[in-house]
Amino acid sequence: MIRFTGVLLALLFCLPIAVGLFGTIIPATGLAPELAPGNGFSELFADPRFWPSIYLSLKTGIIATVLALLLTLLSLVCAHGTRLWHWLNGVLPPLLAVPHAAIAVGLLFLISPSGWLVRLTSPAVSGWTRPPDLWVIPDSGGWSLIIGLVIKETPFLLLAAAAQLPAVNVDAALRIGRTLGYAPARCWSRLILPLLYPRIRLTLLIILAFNLSVVDVAILLGPGNPPTFSVFLLSLVSDPDSRATASAGALVLAAGVAIVFCFVFVLEKIINHIASNRRESGQRGRALPYLRKSAQGVVALLLTVSIASVALLFIWSFTQRWRFPHTLPTNWTLNNWTARSGEFLSPMITTLLLAITTVLLAVSAAIAWLECERRGSVPQLDWLWYVPLLVPQVTLLFGWQAAALLTGTDGLWLTVAWSHWIYSLPYVVLILAVAWRELDPNWNNAAAVLGAGYWRILFKVRLPILVKPLCQAAAVALAVSVSQYLPTLLLGAGRHQTLAIDLVTSFGGVDRRVIAALAALQSLLPLIAFIAALVIPRIYTHRRVPV
Repeated sequence: MIRFTGVLLALLFCLPIAVGLFGTIIPATGLAPELAPGNGFSELFADPRFWPSIYLSLKTGIIATVLALLLTLLSLVCAHGTRLWHWLNGVLPPLLAVPHAAIAVGLLFLISPSGWLVRLTSPAVSGWTRPPDLWVIPDSGGWSLIIGLVIKETPFLLLAAAAQLPAVNVDAALRIGRTLGYAPARCWSRLILPLLYPRIRLTLLIILAFNLSVVDVAILLGPGNPPTFSVFLLSLVSDPDSRATASAGALVLAAGVAIVFCFVFVLEKIINHIASNRRESGQRGRALPYLRKSAQGVVALLLTVSIASVALLFIWSFTQRWRFPHTLPTNWTLNNWTARSGEFLSPMITTLLLAITTVLLAVSAAIAWLECERRGSVPQLDWLWYVPLLVPQVTLLFGWQAAALLTGTDGLWLTVAWSHWIYSLPYVVLILAVAWRELDPNWNNAAAVLGAGYWRILFKVRLPILVKPLCQAAAVALAVSVSQYLPTLLLGAGRHQTLAIDLVTSFGGVDRRVIAALAALQSLLPLIAFIAALVIPRIYTHRRVPV
């Protein structure tokens, strides 16, 4: 039964991935003319938007990933051990909980010509009494999209790196390096980063794949003519006559992501060779305090922009009148929430139901898999859970949509919930895996000696001890589900309106105060979940420990 459970979970996770790939390959190659007529690849390459959208996706995705990596390295090298580092550790988890689309809307409110940054300097510094026309957001070069991706992905990469620092023993490496006369930056580049980078490589590749194929943020912050390649494919899949072209484009996108991954591996080899020669040179270098302070300022500025973007959502959601160039609203109101509470209620309930279902399924499946692994019924397959995070969403979702259309399951609530589960389960398993594997087996042995059976040990011993990582995994699963735009759009067939769907589809067509309320509401759900993940373990532990 245990082995059967493990195999069943693996099949439930892997089979949809295979169905998604085959469901995209078959229409693209013309093997299903009744579903997708035409030659997908020839029509795709003949489209004049193809090469410009490919270039834009490569430009924005690669630059955003490189900047996120550089800012992460700056934070580690220049801020570790300082007061700024402790501030970062406190601020990053809430920022990570905010969905991408909400951050994108807040950034628009911040950097647009009528945004808060311009209001803050007008008219005293800039002299503007009206919004300037010197720039447009979104811009044709995709730089606003790059900024949005950087401020959202940098906290994710930085938290992943911070979680690995104890494993590489940073403090000991810094002491040894400083004792030998190396400057702090040289200690990091010679001793720490070569050990740290392999541990965050997979996280970096996930970020790169996401940046190259993101849809919702690209719709909000990216240019429209040409759009990014993933947005271009989304416009094609809505037309039945262009489904073969869209499927071919999804395969091209997956191949492009794979090629970029190969370039990353080649670049790693080159940098590693250069770094090895530099390590052998023995040059100590010297500390440059002004550069260290400047780098800390850059990191603090990035986090300030992120916080300001989120704060502006809530400010605009309570604004009645905010004329340019006033720094703050002149009139405040609750009408943006109360007058449209009926419109917000339905998508919020749908979002919550999908999120709660996803959390229950993902946490239960992760516990079942890790228990099978602990009892030796299945091997450790950590790489397996990364597959849907490394494959572009459109590549899988176009195939899932085709399969759902053929089987008549498109638009079903369970189909949407299942897609959310696929994208939430990897995070839950990977968060729980370390704590689950490192739990002292003597707890189980002691309970078994006292006569406790398997289920009693699991629910009375193991799960209570691991309540903190369980709450963290549940909060992450909820945040992932709340932010899912493309799976809900393509598999829901327009029948399930969530906050993510309403936010992206209504952007630009309604009052920005209503947009701000939608984005703030979407942000509140995962923020509450993360707060609960911090509070519940403390309350639970306090109630169990006798005074």
